[in-house]
Amino acid sequence: MMHFYKELYLSPDIRNTGRLKHKLKTGRGSLNLYVLSLNDEGKRLEFFHNGILKQKVLHDRDINIVGLASGRDECIDLIMRIVEEAHEATGAYDAYAYLKGER
Repeated sequence: MMHFYKELYLSPDIRNTGRLKHKLKTGRGSLNLYVLSLNDEGKRLEFFHNGILKQKVLHDRDINIVGLASGRDECIDLIMRIVEEAHEATGAYDAYAYLKGER
C-alpha cells in the first residue's frame, strides 16, 4: 500500500500532484517520474523510477513516499535538500530519522 508524506517534497517541475498520486496508485505512472521513499527495513531514504512500483512483489509492501521528482538529477537535488534540512534542524545528517519525526 502506498502512503504519501503529508508535506510531500517536490521538484520544481512537478505540477498537479493529485493527478500524479492517482496515476501511481493505479499503476499508470509517468515517463520521467522518480519517487523518493523511506525504507523502513534499512532505515534509509531511497529513490527509484516509478515503473518499479508496478512489480507484483511490491504490491503487498507499505511504501512511504516522501517526494516526487521529474528526473533522476532533480531527485538527487531533493535528497540533498532534505539532508540539509535535517542537519539544520537536528545537527545530524540522518534524513530518515528527521522525516520519521514528521518535522
